[in-house]
Amino acid sequence: MTPSDLLERLAVTFKTEVGPAIEAGYPRTQAFLSAVVLQKLAMQLRLQAEHQALEVRERQSLQQDLEQLLIDTGAPPPVQEAFSSLQVDGDAGLCRFIEALYASRDTLGPDAFEALLGRVRRTLRASLDRRMAFAS
Repeated sequence: MTPSDLLERLAVTFKTEVGPAIEAGYPRTQAFLSAVVLQKLAMQLRLQAEHQALEVRERQSLQQDLEQLLIDTGAPPPVQEAFSSLQVDGDAGLCRFIEALYASRDTLGPDAFEALLGRVRRTLRASLDRRMAFAS
């Protein structure tokens, strides 16, 4: 039995056996809430490998798109250097890249700045949407 299956079974037990067996309102509510939390954790575990694979593919796509945009926009050296750290340092590198974009905003101009930052935002939004799947 996988960990997600075990959590799902525990959630069902809390919903169908523990919750209904408790007479007091507050403890019964806590039992049902525990079932909801267990279901969310089970979903998170079940989707973990898929989400990690998507993160890797999207980060690779981001790097390829940014590389082309940097060429097209003639980005200044600080942005180019920050892009190099993005390739090596993962999330920390992405933060440095975003900081470099904002620091070079005037040099880049509004169109190039929006194109580069917009591409980063699409990737970050997709990642956030995946993480929020557990909250709905």
